[in-house]
Amino acid sequence: LLAISQSSKKEAINNLSLADNKVLNIDSACDKSIFDLKTEINTPVNFEAKMLGDFILYTGAGDPRKNLHRLIEAYSQLPVKLIIKHKLVLAGNMIPAEEELIYRWIDDLSLPREYVDFLGYVSDEELCYLYRNCYLFVFPSLHEGFGLPVLEALNCGAAVIGSNVTSIPEIIGKKEALFNPYDVQDICDLIIKALEDKHFYNQLKLNAVEKSKSFSWDRTALLAM
Repeated sequence: LLAISQSSKKEAINNLSLADNKVLNIDSACDKSIFDLKTEINTPVNFEAKMLGDFILYTGAGDPRKNLHRLIEAYSQLPVKLIIKHKLVLAGNMIPAEEELIYRWIDDLSLPREYVDFLGYVSDEELCYLYRNCYLFVFPSLHEGFGLPVLEALNCGAAVIGSNVTSIPEIIGKKEALFNPYDVQDICDLIIKALEDKHFYNQLKLNAVEKSKSFSWDRTALLAM
């Protein structure tokens, strides 16, 4: 069997009672013809970064595994000055029931709705634009086979923090950039550190440059062969 991460390899071995040498991790990659700092974006985007400001970005689905409830709760606990300066932007094709549930969470947390921006479905070109222009990308997922949005964001030069579980640490590769996704306070604290500690923030940006070199389809193909 070929696995897309070391985490997925371990899951296959543990759940299917396979020998270690019967499962090979070949990692994964993303489309660098789009998700890259140097790519020219030809498709007009439907929004401007200046309208979103120094925003915090999440992209992906809205199912429970993605842990958006804790992300929004952590965001609501930021100091008011940070909430005003850094809008939370959610990009991804969510069903109406998921959006309604998220708005309910926002209201229950007494978080003004204007600070959480739903973009809905975005094209790859628009997503690349968001990765490049966000101030911080946060990925709070509880479980990922690989975690493609994390690598896309790193390839586009974004400062990235994420969960310390399953495959996500393999992609981010920096312990200081990881939080416990089950602990709202831990998520909140790391977001604050990324927003306020310029030295730490610069380390996250440098980490994006280094980690984006670690994954490619050529490398995956060679491992598979």
